[in-house]
Amino acid sequence: MKIIRLLQLFFILSIIIIPSCDDNDDPATDPGEIVESSLISFEAATFSEDAFIIYLTEEPNGKTFSFGAGTYSFTNTIPLADIDNLTIKGAGINETYFDFSNSTSTTGEGIAAVDCANLLFCGFTIQNTNGGNGITARNITGLRFDGVGTVWPETSSDNGAYGIYPVESDDVIVENCYTEGAVDAGIYSGQNQRVIMRNNVMTLNVFGMEAENNIHVEVYGNEFTRNTTGLLVYDNNGVSRILSGSNCKVYNNTFTNNNESNFAELGSSLAADVPPGFGILYSATSGLEITGNTFVDNECGGIIGVAYYLVDFNFDPNADSLFTFLNEDIYIHDNSFSSGGGTYNVAGILDRPAGPLVWYTFALNGNVRPDIFLDQQDYTAGGAPYAGTRAVIEESSDVVILEANFVEAGNNVVVITSTSLDDFAGAGLTHTNFDLVDTPSDCEE
Repeated sequence: MKIIRLLQLFFILSIIIIPSCDDNDDPATDPGEIVESSLISFEAATFSEDAFIIYLTEEPNGKTFSFGAGTYSFTNTIPLADIDNLTIKGAGINETYFDFSNSTSTTGEGIAAVDCANLLFCGFTIQNTNGGNGITARNITGLRFDGVGTVWPETSSDNGAYGIYPVESDDVIVENCYTEGAVDAGIYSGQNQRVIMRNNVMTLNVFGMEAENNIHVEVYGNEFTRNTTGLLVYDNNGVSRILSGSNCKVYNNTFTNNNESNFAELGSSLAADVPPGFGILYSATSGLEITGNTFVDNECGGIIGVAYYLVDFNFDPNADSLFTFLNEDIYIHDNSFSSGGGTYNVAGILDRPAGPLVWYTFALNGNVRPDIFLDQQDYTAGGAPYAGTRAVIEESSDVVILEANFVEAGNNVVVITSTSLDDFAGAGLTHTNFDLVDTPSDCEE
């Protein structure tokens, strides 16, 4: 990783042309002079990408890079490696734009950060990356996104997979952000510990947000609207840092009209298999609490919970006995559900591999579409000695529940096992609090 990073940095520096300068030049416009200051400011009219990259390579620790209002054009990925206590700050999410339309980066990413500590990104929007993520941040301790946007103007399979993409990191906060057009997830948190994702707006992504293989997560105050599916909480098999996630609370969010067709290329990812119409999808996870959320016009269901079999059709549970591929300790309570005013996207449903299974199950239930749609997860009856724990559900009496056993779904055998809320009574397990320093980010617009 170190060698690759150095080679990438060498390539970037090798194409920088540093003009001559004298002692009287203005450091704000002279890319050849490095000024020792904790605050380095840029304005769109005089911005030099070369100067900015030089600043990043000359003692960037402890620096704040401040960008005024306007659009800043970049021809390459912004690299951040082995840096501590760095802030990249704009004038506001609707004021400062980093545009990558003309980028020739081989990865197509906007910002790529690795092996850093205490990074703050705030008050700007990244737009038009060429097939790469908006911001990737890997192996960071202390990471915050406050008022950051990532946008692609059209829903295209050529867009970046993720807008905001923190992975394999600790102590992560993503707040007040906006994402649009990501071909996998607008905001993705993967293999992280101690994560807060709050007060964000996600629209026209395949998934608005994903929480994958995390330990200790809170997702609250977010608005999910017009995505294919709003939120995915699940564990992915085969990762290295956190094999099985746990302790996630999803509360006080709104999920509205998440019925858009999946625009990911078929077969390109697990997200590409997902049919439209759900607010929350969870799978292969444990210690999940879903409460106080409002689900409106998600026309396949507010919540769907399935075993990992239904996320990855090729999964072999015998290949990894340590992976928790069934759901355990799920508590769903005190949410609000309404539907019927959205788009029941039948063409979009049937276009994806899991869609016909959803369609067929609804047909077996008299075409009644549920608020909560669950896989029974007792596969013992089908000859597979695997069983998860049934979700505990405490909702109002008029909530519509549909539970089915998909053990032989590959053979078009689906058995509806329950439509009664009474079958889901029990002792719910609540979210366990975790320690995360949560002071204001000092990122006023």
